[in-house]
Amino acid sequence: MGKAKRPALKVLPADWREALWRTASEPQWRESRPGLLPALAILWLTGCRSAELANGAEIIVSGSRLAIQLTGAKCVDAGGRERGQPKRVIGFVINDDAHPALQLLHARSSLHAIDGRARFTIAHDKDYLYNSVVQLGKSTFPRLRTRVSPNCFRHQVASDMKADASISLEHAAKVMGHLSDYSIGKYGHAAHGRKGRGGGFTAQFVQTARPIKHSPKVDRLSRFKKASAIRRDQKPA
Repeated sequence: MGKAKRPALKVLPADWREALWRTASEPQWRESRPGLLPALAILWLTGCRSAELANGAEIIVSGSRLAIQLTGAKCVDAGGRERGQPKRVIGFVINDDAHPALQLLHARSSLHAIDGRARFTIAHDKDYLYNSVVQLGKSTFPRLRTRVSPNCFRHQVASDMKADASISLEHAAKVMGHLSDYSIGKYGHAAHGRKGRGGGFTAQFVQTARPIKHSPKVDRLSRFKKASAIRRDQKPA
């Protein structure tokens, strides 16, 4: 599950997102691909799918608060059953030490602000975004044979949340746009995660259109992990 992108995180340096951001901030990249840096900001902060960014991420700013509203891309399965979140809102608080991605979005909001409030949309063609991030990765890490794609951001956000014990599975599922708290098991790995501001996850609240369903599989998996840990501890050295 999620194996195609997990190996990429394994070989990427811990600050790979910061490295891509620095490259994308260079004049030649900003001039040739002016929409790339705002798109990277959305990917970094939310871990959204490329198709969701293609639908348009609505940025809502009021004072020191910034919210990103996303329209889900996978909300119905082949059988017509509910899947994922049709809408989710991920909120942040902006201060003097705000994440660079938040600072960029907040600066953009000034172009649309009226009485301290702003609402605007950032969208990026899915295929063009994929090709741009791949080229950005090659430019940033010329010796790296593993391809960096937009979906790497999604797996990294999941990894960051798994690495932070204070983040509940329900909260993580909301951020990822899942319907079940079991689905995040397909994304990322705690070993590749970074907690706090360094990891880039600083969301203060998340709201979803549908309630998160708790899967009994999560409880069974938790019990299995605890039993396995006990067995390992009991083995003779």
